[in-house]
Amino acid sequence: MSIAPMRAKVLNPQRYRASFVRSVRSELRKLTNLRSFWIQSGAMVILYALIMWPVGSSQNYAHEAGFSIPLDAQAVTAGVSFIIIFPIVIGAGAVTNEYSSNTMRTTTLSDPNRVRSYFAKLMAVGLLTGLVNLVVTLLSSLVYTIVVGGSWNFGNGNGRALAMFWLVLTVGAVMSTSLGYVLRSTAGTITVAMLFLFVSQAIVIVNLEWVRETLIHYMPVNVLSYATGTGFYRSSEGLSWSTAGLVWVVYAVVVGILGLIRYRRSDV
Repeated sequence: MSIAPMRAKVLNPQRYRASFVRSVRSELRKLTNLRSFWIQSGAMVILYALIMWPVGSSQNYAHEAGFSIPLDAQAVTAGVSFIIIFPIVIGAGAVTNEYSSNTMRTTTLSDPNRVRSYFAKLMAVGLLTGLVNLVVTLLSSLVYTIVVGGSWNFGNGNGRALAMFWLVLTVGAVMSTSLGYVLRSTAGTITVAMLFLFVSQAIVIVNLEWVRETLIHYMPVNVLSYATGTGFYRSSEGLSWSTAGLVWVVYAVVVGILGLIRYRRSDV
């Protein structure tokens, strides 16, 4: 029996064609097959849970005195500017590893529609890091609750703060992926991301009233703090949680557009 008809059937472009769903599934498989993804995700989950242990221990004086206190989610979300480093590294590696290993050309050939391929990558990173961030959020909250000996109250902005904590971490990973398309270097992407997050705070040394009283609130670290706060400790001069969350998304959209332009117009 000739295999030619069977081969023609298998390779029939009308039967097998690229699609967004298939591209997303391919990107998910690539990410989950990376050992670095599991190491970084595991380190993120374990490390932040361990951090919550001494944080809770330092605040369990009320429990030791026989009182049950409602928990403040801001104790959990306060470390957002530190823990976001992990989603940034995961998001950057998702794309820069392909450039460094010369497999990006294969990815592009498997789905010639670069817009679809680009957003498939972002979707895959968002889904996987979203799951990891959800585990981090729930586990760290659970550890803190157990150690501090309180009863969790999702009112008073606590539930919202945890939701925003998850959101900014996930958006940060997607933004880092887009930045990876722009720079195409793991070290370069992570370095620029760190400069964007932390060194941008140095703008406060500019001796201008508008910079010190207005612009400083829109710097990334402050935006993260405002977005994930419960609201009880916010300065009247700071941003509301909703405005801060919107600013963070705008940052991601701007970087995302730059990444798409770079990917569409450049060789791989």
